[in-house]
Amino acid sequence: MDDKKIQKYMTMYMSLGMCFGVAGGLIMGLLFFSDNMAMGSCYGLPIGMCLGMAIGSAKDKRLSENMMEVCRIEDIKDSTNKFIYAMDKSGVEKEYKVTERQMKDEKFSVGDRVAEETDGSLVSLESR
Repeated sequence: MDDKKIQKYMTMYMSLGMCFGVAGGLIMGLLFFSDNMAMGSCYGLPIGMCLGMAIGSAKDKRLSENMMEVCRIEDIKDSTNKFIYAMDKSGVEKEYKVTERQMKDEKFSVGDRVAEETDGSLVSLESR
């Protein structure tokens, strides 16, 4: 497995942080600069962006620790779902049941880098 840096959540949370940062900055501007609300948005935007990047980076770090590689994908008899078998860093093969919709959304294929979320679901680390 190549150890490319994972940035699945950092950019998404940075965008969310910017959105909430502008709103928080306008409120902050109303409280601290009563005659100029735009002054608060100048501070809120970078603060929200930095907080969002920090939260997203923490999630990406956790994903990189749980990184695995898809070794095979099998169909489930009489179902549209599939079994995905992934090999973790220690060489243990794990089995995950994936719905047809998740398979279409994540576009899993053999050889992809994947990670296990905290709820036990599988998420693709490839960008397609």
